[in-house]
Amino acid sequence: MREKLPRITSLKVLASHRLSLHFEDGWTVIVALGEFIDAFPVLAPLRDRTLFRKAKLEEWGSGVTWDDEGPLSIAATTLYRLAAEQAEEPARRFDAWMISNGLSAARAAEALGMTRRSIISYRTGARPVPTYINLACIGWEVARDGARQQPHAH
Repeated sequence: MREKLPRITSLKVLASHRLSLHFEDGWTVIVALGEFIDAFPVLAPLRDRTLFRKAKLEEWGSGVTWDDEGPLSIAATTLYRLAAEQAEEPARRFDAWMISNGLSAARAAEALGMTRRSIISYRTGARPVPTYINLACIGWEVARDGARQQPHAH
């Protein structure tokens, strides 16, 4: 696992169910949450713009909450992943893939058949992430999810 999980240091509520987030690593990004809210029935109350504007940081920047860290909360790791996907920054997207799958550099290297050094280069942006690596990440998730759905022999 990475040394530090993403932490949010500040947030600003924007129109159209969007948040401007500043992460501890210095990254500031806008994340659109409309589709995410629509995908999870528990978050349906956040469709109300008045409630959505009441967003605040959870303790230690571990997420954003609308009900004091109850069910109307979204973890910083989830927000980081969504922001990375929407920003289309390859290094951020690769980092978010590792975070969302709980992969260390060594485990990601093993999963993709690469060296740990290459993984770190992609994650930090020192080398551009090739299209085939993005496709390999998607394929790895599909294969993993398929293996989880296979019935086990008794």
